[in-house]
Amino acid sequence: MKKGFALTLGLLFFNILLAYSQELDSLTLEVNTVESRELLDFYRFEEINYFKTRLYGEGIGNQYFVLTSSEYWSGEPVKVDTIANTKLFGMKNGSDTIAIRVMSKKINPDTVKFQFHLPRFSTTKKFPTTTNETYSLRDITSNQQQKFATTQSIDILVYSLPYEDPERPGYLFYCELSRNGIPPEKWGEKFGVEHYIVFKLQLIV
Repeated sequence: MKKGFALTLGLLFFNILLAYSQELDSLTLEVNTVESRELLDFYRFEEINYFKTRLYGEGIGNQYFVLTSSEYWSGEPVKVDTIANTKLFGMKNGSDTIAIRVMSKKINPDTVKFQFHLPRFSTTKKFPTTTNETYSLRDITSNQQQKFATTQSIDILVYSLPYEDPERPGYLFYCELSRNGIPPEKWGEKFGVEHYIVFKLQLIV
């Protein structure tokens, strides 16, 4: 009886420790757009996409981060680029929050320009696109907080063409792409999206 009680108590204690460690080993991602209605109207008029991302969690300050882009054409991954790697410059995050602002705009029919405002520096990058004008930079969290493990590579934003349902011609569906938790890597296969770019963030030591 005593052995059974001790075993039960030990398992309970282990589960408490496990839950506590998982809580400490978690990151929270928030994604928002501009708050000013007038500025949002201006961005829409100029066809500029703008998002603010914030990743926070205990221990981030002692690590570095890598921001990458993964390009998909016709459902196939074709190119991965490193946009920023703070370890190359010996720049640890220094705080438990990583805030990144992202802007994008098509600068000609087959090219999009991105500007990334990162902690302590900014960088600009251009990507090839189709000549389609219906691209949109999307928040795949649907404006909700999401939890991740510190070891995960996190999809923060996706620049994508919409899903076009053949049964509903003329309609463009963006939210449908992430509605059922389908990862962006599968959008070409599942929805027939011709081209999109996935932006990922990962912590490294």
